[in-house]
Amino acid sequence: MKKIMYVVTAALAASMALSSCGVASDDASSKSADATSSSKINKSADATSSPKISKELKELTQNTVEATIVLENGDEINLELYPDLAPDTVENFVELADEGFYDGTIFHRVIEGFMIQGGGYDEDLNSLKADTIDGEFTSNGFENDLSHTRGVISMARTQDPDSASSQFFIVQEDSTYLDGEYAAFGKVTDEESLEVVDDIASVKTGTVSSAGLEDVPVTPVVIKTVKIKTGSSSILDDDDDKTSKSSAKDDDDDKTSSKSSVKDDDDDDNKTTKDKSSDSKASAEPSAASL
Repeated sequence: MKKIMYVVTAALAASMALSSCGVASDDASSKSADATSSSKINKSADATSSPKISKELKELTQNTVEATIVLENGDEINLELYPDLAPDTVENFVELADEGFYDGTIFHRVIEGFMIQGGGYDEDLNSLKADTIDGEFTSNGFENDLSHTRGVISMARTQDPDSASSQFFIVQEDSTYLDGEYAAFGKVTDEESLEVVDDIASVKTGTVSSAGLEDVPVTPVVIKTVKIKTGSSSILDDDDDKTSKSSAKDDDDDKTSSKSSVKDDDDDDNKTTKDKSSDSKASAEPSAASL
């Protein structure tokens, strides 16, 4: 009888031991499956979040014009411009640079977390005039798929779609809500240059009521010159017709107080500014605003 009880007890113990091992194995398999599933989800999410560039956009950005914005303090912002993507815009920028138009101008409007804007004022905040060009962006009937992501350079304008002239802005942080509403025409090419953009974006700013300007660097950020690499401007088609229009008019109407986009600061009746909160940034509409 004792022998029988011993055998039964041993059998029960063995059974319990196997059951325990089985549970542990199932837990491990479950964890492994969860990890694998999680890994697949993360990889899928990463793939989905990566920006997609169309074949056509790749082709339109193969041909480049190299440009460098040289600041008075010696810092440089290296750019590549896309004449096949926005021919009139690139031609206009190159011509102004070659003429020395940008020499001594400033970054007169700086908003950290958004963009830095320049090309329209000198150090004394005197407004500089240049001929306007047609707006090369989608909502104006011109296909331009270059997105306003970090480092992209684009043209500022008033609410008139064909009012861009000399003022440009460089995006510091992704502002894709501007896509299709402003003429993006190139981008910053290296990390050192992006650091310069970040440095400019972080300077202390204020309002200059006498000039009707906001977000103006307290210490002027002066552009010494804009250099176009020798020979690179020759790829531009000089025979293309470019429609020039009279420069934007200056009125004394009150500025709107909402900040929604980038504007050509020369046109007082259409001035708007940008709300720095993330909610406003996400829902910003360029409608009646101007960059």
